[in-house]
Amino acid sequence: MKTKVLSALCFSFLLSASLYAQEPLSQDMVKQVDKIAAMIKDNPDAAEDAFDELLKGKNKKNVSLLVAIGRAYLNNDKIDAAKEFAEKARKADSKNGESYVLQGDIALSVKDVGTACGYYEQAILFDEGCFDAYYKYANAYIGVNPQLSVNMLLKLKEKYPTEIRVDRELANAYYQMGSYGKAKQVFDEYMQKGQPDVQDYSRYSMLLYLNKDYAQSLEMVNKGLAMEADNHLLKRLKMYDLYETKAYAEGIQASDVFFADPNNPDFVYMDYLYRARLYAANNEIDKAMVEFDKAMKLDEKGEHPEIAKEASEAQQKAQNYPEAIRLYQQYLDGMKDKAEVTDLFMFGRLYYMAAGALSTPAADSTQTEAPVVATVDSIQLKAYLVEADTIFAQVAERVPDNYLGNFWRARTNAMLDPETTQGLAKPYYEKALAILEENPKASKNVLIECESYLGYYYFLKEEYEQSKVYWEKILAIDPENATAKQALEGLQP
Repeated sequence: MKTKVLSALCFSFLLSASLYAQEPLSQDMVKQVDKIAAMIKDNPDAAEDAFDELLKGKNKKNVSLLVAIGRAYLNNDKIDAAKEFAEKARKADSKNGESYVLQGDIALSVKDVGTACGYYEQAILFDEGCFDAYYKYANAYIGVNPQLSVNMLLKLKEKYPTEIRVDRELANAYYQMGSYGKAKQVFDEYMQKGQPDVQDYSRYSMLLYLNKDYAQSLEMVNKGLAMEADNHLLKRLKMYDLYETKAYAEGIQASDVFFADPNNPDFVYMDYLYRARLYAANNEIDKAMVEFDKAMKLDEKGEHPEIAKEASEAQQKAQNYPEAIRLYQQYLDGMKDKAEVTDLFMFGRLYYMAAGALSTPAADSTQTEAPVVATVDSIQLKAYLVEADTIFAQVAERVPDNYLGNFWRARTNAMLDPETTQGLAKPYYEKALAILEENPKASKNVLIECESYLGYYYFLKEEYEQSKVYWEKILAIDPENATAKQALEGLQP
């Protein structure tokens, strides 16, 4: 969830200007081209005449000059004129890579990525060392086919191993592929060798965050904020990282700084979600719920039902079970057919816990670990337990080889029958025990709970020999179990 949103917000890598030229113009010629280019918008005829004058004599077929003029027109959105000079440059020297790079840039300006990259490939064909062609090809494909971008950047790195800016773009390409580990590894090298700016710290801290290296991410965030205290992305990441490193109070302070402008249009649902998490972790549940609600409202298409699940967990922490149940139902409704059996199981447990909150333990020297309760609100209590039983029955049906569905049905029915007079829990403890006894790694405590209930049930039914069977099973597991010893002593003739 968080990866797509943060990708859009945090990794808009810009195309770089040309870094290497095959036949660089003299500084004087560059100045002349720049001076004429400044006239293109306001006085295009004068600019055209001036360029014509510049191209007289030996300069007529100067590929670098023709390309520079074409680029001047391209930079001023004069696409047709740019194409004209790119073609002149190509005719002047069909094996010069510069003209093909310019044609690629022209195609890219109208978002024709395929054609642009075709021209960049032609430039590489005629000049294997054409840095711009590799670099711009890689940038063009970064959001379309990042694997092609990676391939080209790796070739470029082989040819220019000391050009550390390639590392930065390679890290971006790996990020776009979802290869966060590789992206971090490449960016590590860049951060050590280069001179990182605020944007670099932003990118690097994001990669560290995505790799769950929150402490180091926070360190990079703070370095970036020392350079630009009001950087929106870095302030966001500081809030995120402080939550992940469990610095909740400090994280709340960071969230106050981040949300200082309530009208900022760049807030996303995850921002409110993290603030909610911080408040919840700091036991400020009412404040947390306000932020959860904001996060859910920003999730207009319902693509993140897990927000409601986290909100439910916060309400459960506050023992506000009716609201926790409502929010968990909202989560399940949002998940639709994607809900897993574990989601269903947790929903059943939520109803069971809600019932438990309405009850108080009752002392009974012969009672097993199965719960005995005195009803406080019998109607609501029964409603919660009936719903829990229904859900656990569905769990048992969906995963019949797992003991949990029947085991929790047993606990639920034991609460419905606190005096064990009806034996409502008996069939479910028996089913759970049958599954558990087939598993040599089964929990001893769970086995003992099943056997304790059954031993006590048969004791009440005065079927003493059958009762002995279960107490003896307990002693086989736990020879010092005081309850089993006491029960067997009481069953001695």
